[in-house]
Amino acid sequence: MTVERQKRGGLLKPKRYTRFYTAKMIKRPIGRAVFILAAVLCGLTVPLILMLALRTDPEIAEWWSTHIEAGWERFAGTLTSWLPFSVTELGIVCLIGLGIFFYVRLIVNLGRAKFLSVLTGALSIGVGVVYMFNLYVMSMAFAYYRAEMPIPQSDKKYDAEGVKTVVEYFLADYNNLAATLPRDKNGCVECPYTFSELAERIKVEYAKLTDEYFNQYTPTAKPVVNSWFMSQMLITGMTFLPMGEATVNNAAPPTTRTLTLAHELAHTKGVFREGDANILARYILLSSDDGYLRYCGYYYAFDNLLEAFVLNDDIPSYLLYDRLVDSRVYNEKWFASEYWQSQWDPIGQIAEFFNNWYLESNGAQNGTGSYDDGNQSEVVTPTDPSTGEPERDPETDKPVRIIYYSQVQKMFFAIYESKNKLS
Repeated sequence: MTVERQKRGGLLKPKRYTRFYTAKMIKRPIGRAVFILAAVLCGLTVPLILMLALRTDPEIAEWWSTHIEAGWERFAGTLTSWLPFSVTELGIVCLIGLGIFFYVRLIVNLGRAKFLSVLTGALSIGVGVVYMFNLYVMSMAFAYYRAEMPIPQSDKKYDAEGVKTVVEYFLADYNNLAATLPRDKNGCVECPYTFSELAERIKVEYAKLTDEYFNQYTPTAKPVVNSWFMSQMLITGMTFLPMGEATVNNAAPPTTRTLTLAHELAHTKGVFREGDANILARYILLSSDDGYLRYCGYYYAFDNLLEAFVLNDDIPSYLLYDRLVDSRVYNEKWFASEYWQSQWDPIGQIAEFFNNWYLESNGAQNGTGSYDDGNQSEVVTPTDPSTGEPERDPETDKPVRIIYYSQVQKMFFAIYESKNKLS
């Protein structure tokens, strides 16, 4: 209803009348865009829920990983490899910028009571997020539920003397490399290659894997420009197969960068469980003919081999051979420890929280503890069921000790047997 004023008898009086509204004159309370966005959001949610439900089936996970995920990785990796920078890093920077932009718009629209705009913006963000989740699950999430990874493992029974032979063999090579490889001012072994050369050398090592379990395509790993921020978050690398990329923190100490590069490329081979990726990365480095790569493998795995002495209840040998490791190795480890301790702890704790949640959501019940899967060893002392006393060896009269070496230790034994052509 409107009010008109007209002059009548010298006085202004209101004149009331009724306006007739037609359908065209009535504004819709909710725009068409809201309905479209809501429909798209629902449509994207259905395949996401379906894939999340199917990925835990080992047979489906195996087929999907070797066909769908491997195919997508080759497609996306081929495209992004043409670019000299990390598309993943660029995407993260753009997402941060978009997040700030949408946050400011949200505040402005709420202040102006533009609730329809707020709803439209929220639905738009929801569509983008669910779309990326679909792409992530399609290209990565199934591989966490695959069958066990095939990796060389020795089936031989090694006693304390056998362990000593293996340790002495690898220790000689380790100390020789530690003494001859050039070091920087921080006491760290210098990488003799550029980042791209190192990435290519590790790709060559991965090409030696012929088992069909592993993806045949290996993308080119890339350094992260904002590596300083990754260090603050205590992150050394990241693989994001929606973009077909493996990225590495280029500010980390040299040996860390090398192992991380091998670890991230292990993910691109279809190995997504963190413990498996660590074992495969160590195998690739330790079995290489390249001295620098072997040194980086020893740096992160030799301590695991020494623990085989402890399993054999040979503590004196463990202490002896631990002291025989070149002191420059321990100086390098001290520097690496100081480097990571110097990063801002609150950011690292936040990153740790989300990484732990991420791994648990992908089937790793121990979260970030899964990085150490494969290093578990065990000694079982069977008992006589009739007496409850430990069973004893009839020759030595000592309690029977059944040793279960870790995957890393059995991997060392297998490499030793291969290098020395032992059956």
